[in-house]
Amino acid sequence: MKINRSRNAYRAFLSERGSIEAGLTIIPTTAFFLLTLQLVISGSYQVVETMKLQSMVTKFALGDKSEGERQAYPNRTLNYKYQSMPGGGELILANSEVSSPRVSDLVTQIPLMKAEAIAISE
Repeated sequence: MKINRSRNAYRAFLSERGSIEAGLTIIPTTAFFLLTLQLVISGSYQVVETMKLQSMVTKFALGDKSEGERQAYPNRTLNYKYQSMPGGGELILANSEVSSPRVSDLVTQIPLMKAEAIAISE
């Protein structure tokens, strides 16, 4: 008798398919997760791009104006501006844009990350 009751309870458990409301919560949760993941990846790309750009501008200020590092990143747009300072030396201002990867098709455009850096050459 006890085994029969547990089998009936197990069959009733298997026949439950859930409600449509429970299934509908998966869609917005997944969209929220993908958008949050896109923001995290884009923010990480921006931090890395800022560090690389600052390193490059610092090398330029120290006198190494090689073009090899500028050409190493084909998806980056670089702009440099040199301004002479009144007491001598130069102020090097740089900004760049780099595209970060898209995680899903929820983001319609390719996200562009902007970074700025500054260095003083004496």
